[in-house]
Amino acid sequence: MAKDQDTMAELSENMTGLSSSDATTDEKSQNKPLAEKSSYYYAHNSVSPEGPKTLVGAQTIYNHKPLGQDEVQKLALKRQDSEGESAWNSGGTWEEKDFSKVAEKLLKEDIKGKTTARATFTEVNSVEECHCGLIFSRGKKRQYLEIEKLEVKWEAKEGKGKGKVEVTELSSSGDADDVQIKVTIKKAEKEEEGLSEEERRALEKDLKATGELFKQAVDGVLAQVAAGAAKQ
Repeated sequence: MAKDQDTMAELSENMTGLSSSDATTDEKSQNKPLAEKSSYYYAHNSVSPEGPKTLVGAQTIYNHKPLGQDEVQKLALKRQDSEGESAWNSGGTWEEKDFSKVAEKLLKEDIKGKTTARATFTEVNSVEECHCGLIFSRGKKRQYLEIEKLEVKWEAKEGKGKGKVEVTELSSSGDADDVQIKVTIKKAEKEEEGLSEEERRALEKDLKATGELFKQAVDGVLAQVAAGAAKQ
């Protein structure tokens, strides 16, 4: 019985020692600066309440200063390439503006009346799948104009011969050599008004060589769209 009492007394003393140690540890923890307690909070500099804020636990206190004139000019130059962005997109995040209908209208106006060595384009019959837009991302601007197919009427300059061309593979990102052109020559109602074989071959060769003409039209329209967007 005496042995059991001695054991209980020893356990009581050990528990008292632990409690005292834990209390001391908690007290020391409470007295530690916030910077030593955690690295997940922001706090004012302990020297001055008005001092700069820093991430607690960081090695350096970052002092934010106003941008100098040179830095302001650099930022302005960087933003010049993004003219046409919406006012809400001052951060330069992803934004896309669609100008397909505007581009189609401008393209029809631009092509009508253009000429080759032997023919004149009189009217744009149809524009299929015209896609035009401006994309703004990370402070930079990208523009595009792509057309699946154009159908354009033409007439021979000498008043003899007419027909149409179908233009495909036409885009602002492609080359003039990529443009595909199919020429159709309308059959004359009267045989005497028809073209000779030599005249037909000459007209077809002339019209098939208009890839550069249509590529320039696409590039010109896209430039107009971009300029108009910048003024909005």
